[in-house]
Amino acid sequence: MKQPLWVAIWIIAIEAIVVSVLVPGDWTASVIEQESELLEMRLGPAEHRWVHDRARDWFNSSLIDSGVYQAVLNHIIPTKEEKSRSKGMENMGKGWFTWAESRLQAMANAYYHILSRMALLATWAPYFLILLVPAIYDGISTWRIKRTNFAYASPALHRYSTKGIGLIVVTLVALFLAPIVLDPTIIPAAMMIACVMVGLMIGNFQKRV
Repeated sequence: MKQPLWVAIWIIAIEAIVVSVLVPGDWTASVIEQESELLEMRLGPAEHRWVHDRARDWFNSSLIDSGVYQAVLNHIIPTKEEKSRSKGMENMGKGWFTWAESRLQAMANAYYHILSRMALLATWAPYFLILLVPAIYDGISTWRIKRTNFAYASPALHRYSTKGIGLIVVTLVALFLAPIVLDPTIIPAAMMIACVMVGLMIGNFQKRV
């Protein structure tokens, strides 16, 4: 699992740089709006409202109400009082400050986008447990049966299932951070595939008598 972890770290770093430097703030806002409409169409208005409210609460409590956003803004952009005290240099760096503020807004939009997807993931979490528990039970039962007979425990299935689970995790991380419209049905589909792979991974552990 070390390799998928490093891949996920690299993906996070690269996408953070892309969002910070290249992606316009209005692009992310447009993606959020389109994804919100798709969420309402797929899951209904009640689920859409719950995801939106939860993401907004997390966003406000962690970034706005905590003062983090304003502190970062004040750190990179001088206030009106600071500009007024800079006689003869009031307009110095005006273009830079405008660009820096737009980048900060783009990162804030991207952060909200990630929180909305985390809220969506939280809505599917109970269903994931409903799928995961039987998959684990079936895998353990299959593994125990194979210990008592001559059934073949496939190292290839075990290895590829393990790698497949890691690949699903890395892919979801990449999609959660990407400033693109994400269909909400991708999450349950990935969960179902991951649960099947968990069952195969456990069921094909090497037999020990």
